[in-house]
Amino acid sequence: MESDKVEQISPDNSQALIGLLKADSLGKVSAVFLGVIYLCGFLTLNSHLYKYGVVDLGIASTEYLVAGAVFVLYLTVYGILAGRSIILSKRWLGQHIDHLKERNAPAVSPLIAFIHMFIELAFFHCLSAALFSTFAFGQIESLGFYAVLSFVFILSYSLDTSNWDVRHPFAHLIVDGILKLIAVFSFFYLSSGINIYIVFMAFLGYSIYINLVLDSFERYKLTKDRIVFNLGYTAIFILLSAVTFGSYVYGNISKKIGGGKPLEMTIDLHEDSFMRHPCSINLPIVGEVVYSTQDNVYIQIENDTLIIPRSSVKWMSFHENDERGVFEFLKKLQGDTKESADQKEPNNPIQPRPKNGTADG
Repeated sequence: MESDKVEQISPDNSQALIGLLKADSLGKVSAVFLGVIYLCGFLTLNSHLYKYGVVDLGIASTEYLVAGAVFVLYLTVYGILAGRSIILSKRWLGQHIDHLKERNAPAVSPLIAFIHMFIELAFFHCLSAALFSTFAFGQIESLGFYAVLSFVFILSYSLDTSNWDVRHPFAHLIVDGILKLIAVFSFFYLSSGINIYIVFMAFLGYSIYINLVLDSFERYKLTKDRIVFNLGYTAIFILLSAVTFGSYVYGNISKKIGGGKPLEMTIDLHEDSFMRHPCSINLPIVGEVVYSTQDNVYIQIENDTLIIPRSSVKWMSFHENDERGVFEFLKKLQGDTKESADQKEPNNPIQPRPKNGTADG
């Protein structure tokens, strides 16, 4: 009687099979992630170029990946501070209330903790917008906010190292809320430029959406259909966010990190290339290059976008923009101080005026 032979898999083969499955899953996840980045970059770049009347529907373009990576960086800065705070805010509020009850805090302490939660959310949103604006726009829009933030950090750190928050939690909650409220006020009062406020409002909109999704999960029964619908809504929300990002934010981001900020350039053309142009063109052309491909250069002159074939370009000159931020600001401030000091007249001693009718002896 023949016995059935059972094929057994050795431990080494089992580990190799698990490794192949993990590698296959990782490859699929990476492909989906790159596809999402590419799609977001496509929407970001084209919504940015649409303002100038330029449409680039090329399928294979590395610029879409670059624009998508900038959008992912934008969301990452939001998620690290503002996004994290909106997700954990209720947990933080519960921890504050429980700690205050253990210390026999006044009856009004839950209300103070509730107000402190909103101040803290506003603080983290301001910090996220200021952080992104610092390295993305290459400007000093949030310099005043950082100065106040340094002062707030020193005071808060001094209170934490002295265990004042453990010994006097109610008073510490009030002081911490006041300090962060000062920082929030300085963000709106001392920040310059409109870009940083656009980023702040966008981050606030993301937090409102996340709060609505989390609230729906808590209020209603968590079912498979509800999760699928919310994932679909989130996908649509991310794509719309990419369009909004490209329309209002991407065009102000420095080229140093892959943004779409126009470059001011001077372009001269060959004489035989503009003779047939219906409008008069003054050479050389001075404007902002909003986009360029292997075939054409798109330059904005006032409110018009001129498409120039690269074969018609005789030479191009780049005008360096001031994107050195704080260091350039301090250098300029030092130069202005030196210039004002040079303009001061020296304090010459007053000579006595000779009287009439007197002669030198």
